[in-house]
Amino acid sequence: MGKGKQTKQQILAKGLELASETGLNDLTIGVLATATGMSKSGLFGHFNSKETLQLNVLEYAAERFREHVVLACDKETRGITKLNQLTQNWLNWYQPDAVTCIFMNASIEFDDQPGAIRDHIESTLSNWLSYLQHIVSQAVADGELKSDTCPQQFVFELYSLYLGSQSLRWLSLEDDKRNRFKTGFSSLLEKYGVNN
Repeated sequence: MGKGKQTKQQILAKGLELASETGLNDLTIGVLATATGMSKSGLFGHFNSKETLQLNVLEYAAERFREHVVLACDKETRGITKLNQLTQNWLNWYQPDAVTCIFMNASIEFDDQPGAIRDHIESTLSNWLSYLQHIVSQAVADGELKSDTCPQQFVFELYSLYLGSQSLRWLSLEDDKRNRFKTGFSSLLEKYGVNN
C-alpha cells in the first residue's frame, strides 16, 4: 500500500471512529481536520465535499465489516455453524470504543434523507440481510432448521434482536458481552430447530 493510500486509510479510520461516536451527519471536513491535526485544504484534496467524505467513511466501514464479520468466518462452514460465527463477529466488528454500529446509527439518521448516502446505507444493509437469508436457507436445506422456516422471517427476528441489543445498551438493559442478544439468539434457534 502506497503512502498516500495508507494516509487516506488512517483518515478514514478516524472518520469512522468519529461517526460512530457522534453520528455520520455530524462528520464534516472541518471536524475531521481538527481530529486528525490536518488542514481543511489537505482533507479537501482527499474529499471534495462533506457527502464524499461520508460516503468514503461508509465504504471504509463496509470493508471493515466484510473483513471482520464475513471473511473472518471459516470458509468451510455453512448453515447453523456459519450463522453462529457470523453473529458472534457481527456483535463485535466495530470500533472498540464505539457504543453502537455506524450502520444502525446512519440508517436512523438518513432514513428520511433521500440521496447517495441513504442509498449506500440501504444497499449495504440489504446485502447483509440477503446474505444472512442465504445462510439460513442453507441451514434449512441441510435439515438444521425446520423445512417450513421462512428465511426472511428468521432474519427479521435476528436483526430485531441485534437492534434491541444495540439500542438498549445505554439503558443498561444489555451488557457489554451482549448476553441478552445471545439468549434471544439461542431461543430463535430453538424455535426454528428441527427438534422442536
